[in-house]
Amino acid sequence: MKRIMTVIVALFFIVPLKAQNYDDWVNEKKDEMSRYKDSVKQNYEEFRRRANEEYAQFMREKWEAFNAMKGQPMPELPEPPKPFEFDKNTPIPDLPNPIPYKPIPNPAPSPIQPIKRPDVPLPSPVPSVSEFEFTCYGTPCMVSLDRSLKFRLNEVSENAVADVWLQLSSEKSDALLRDCLDLRDELALGDWAYYCLLRDFSDAFLGKDTDEAILMWVYLLAQSGYKVRIGHKNGHLVALIPFDGIVYRQSLIKYQGEHYYIIGNYEEGTTYMFNRKFTDDERVMSLRMACQPKFAIKPTNSRTFTSKCYPELTVSLSVNKNLMDFYEDYPHCVWTNYSWAGLSDEVKAKLYPMLRKGTEGKSQIEAANRIINFVQTAFEYKIDKDQFGYERSLFGDETFYYPYSDCEDRSILFSTLIRDLLGLDVVLLLYPDHLATAVHYSEPLTSCYFEFEGKTYYISDPTYIGANVGMCAPKYLNVSPEVYKL
Repeated sequence: MKRIMTVIVALFFIVPLKAQNYDDWVNEKKDEMSRYKDSVKQNYEEFRRRANEEYAQFMREKWEAFNAMKGQPMPELPEPPKPFEFDKNTPIPDLPNPIPYKPIPNPAPSPIQPIKRPDVPLPSPVPSVSEFEFTCYGTPCMVSLDRSLKFRLNEVSENAVADVWLQLSSEKSDALLRDCLDLRDELALGDWAYYCLLRDFSDAFLGKDTDEAILMWVYLLAQSGYKVRIGHKNGHLVALIPFDGIVYRQSLIKYQGEHYYIIGNYEEGTTYMFNRKFTDDERVMSLRMACQPKFAIKPTNSRTFTSKCYPELTVSLSVNKNLMDFYEDYPHCVWTNYSWAGLSDEVKAKLYPMLRKGTEGKSQIEAANRIINFVQTAFEYKIDKDQFGYERSLFGDETFYYPYSDCEDRSILFSTLIRDLLGLDVVLLLYPDHLATAVHYSEPLTSCYFEFEGKTYYISDPTYIGANVGMCAPKYLNVSPEVYKL
């Protein structure tokens, strides 16, 4: 009771009881809040102005020359033209107990850390700001844009780029930057997808693949908190972006032990880079995706997929063509990134209820055998060079889109299904000419296994057609694979 009286007395002194005094108090608090917001905005703009002025001043100095290197080729797996077929009459030979493997430096993936969002204040109303529409992978997007931000580079030089950087760093671009960051959140864009959004906006506003467009999206990436550098090569601007992993087939320069991949130019030769960070907490762009971006749905024609041994495991589904186009442009990277990406909500909504119903009431091993047979037999097999003409991996959704898939595509899909549906730990196994998986089952098996970091993993090969989990194709019984954590 005493505490209640104390609160009442406090409220009596804080909020006047007379209506007129109360209105005055409310207006005073509104004025205080308005002054605070103006102060925050002014402080931010002052900080941003000083930071960009200093950045542009250093930008006027001669940029450092580097010798661009040819990108690292995609690892090629000389896969057999046909998958391995399980023959139940083939006797299983005696195996080492357990089978050996090659440990590689492959630390467990840490959670994807969201990049710190710059605290861009709401800009003051500007008469020249209006809505600007563009599309990103078939998805309508709209941003507030001051048309006076449009510019043309008369030459590609340090001074010309610095002049434009100062022009872009005025408060006129605040609304644009806020809207781009809002779109990143609304569309659940990962780092590369956000880059694509800025690229598509800049191309629409300043011309596709122009020097002006490249400078615009480099500026927006830097203001958004990403580690990115501007450079020029053969008379044109290029962007240089370090990633958190290897990017294959992309030319690069090495600087202080870090790889800067040259976006927009694949040729070797001298590249001049302005290598200075914009903020102390800039973050390297990640190639991992926590989820698929929420692009507008453009469904493809529906296809039907059926397990050969378990015909009740059948599903008809379509995929999002806009997402397929995005994946087509995705940097070629390590297999683990494809597995971590998982499946889209649209595919899960069709596929997972069917697989859950088909494995309901089954033991863990029985459920895994049904899932692996679905992956083994529901898709047509063809190696990448025959389907695409070059080596590439498929994201899970892409395996339901393209007419064929090979060993790494099926391993990526199976690893996703086994994690999502059964909640089991799974690793990728790299052989000299093959990619497979191994799973840590809680139920023991008398079959091909190895011990890895205190757990028993059983070979589960989604390209060994007709084989159950725990079976290894005879060709690989005496081959030690490399183990990749997921």
